[in-house]
Amino acid sequence: MSQTNVVKLQSGDKECLGIWQLLCDISRREFKKVYDRLDITTEECGESFYNDKIPAVIQEFDDAGLISIEEGGAKCIFVPKAPIPLMVQKSDGGFGYDSTDMAALKHRTQTVGAKRIICITDYSQADHFKMCFSAAKMIGWVDPSTHKLEHIGFGTVQGEDGKRFKTRSGDTVRLVDLLDEA
Repeated sequence: MSQTNVVKLQSGDKECLGIWQLLCDISRREFKKVYDRLDITTEECGESFYNDKIPAVIQEFDDAGLISIEEGGAKCIFVPKAPIPLMVQKSDGGFGYDSTDMAALKHRTQTVGAKRIICITDYSQADHFKMCFSAAKMIGWVDPSTHKLEHIGFGTVQGEDGKRFKTRSGDTVRLVDLLDEA
């Protein structure tokens, strides 16, 4: 059911968008409390910022002959020497991290004009970003002589039980609680 709702949200379903907007507004209010405590200002470009940019990115790769339609209808980009493809559109029509990250790379290189991009995530995402960076070169968004794309991986954040935190489970330590403890 949640997968179906994600596809509906990404497709612009009004009811899903309304619920999602409410959740985003609540989250922003809570984030602002932490940002204020840390004296941080931000310009928001979360995952959803790229949703309306994804179809054009997929079309650009398709027009360049770089999309492979796999069994079930998933749209993939095969990057040389990569063990798996980037799946820019799932067979159910939905989008995942591959499509969002490719749309973000296009926006940052082509619209913002970034010459250096540093993606900081868990170290386990290194191969994913190598593939995204390679795909950006394949499509011509990035010139290695003028652009520098980097991934910096940090160690896995673990709980007291030694198991990896899973942010979607809701069992992580909140930043505001760490700040209160400090």
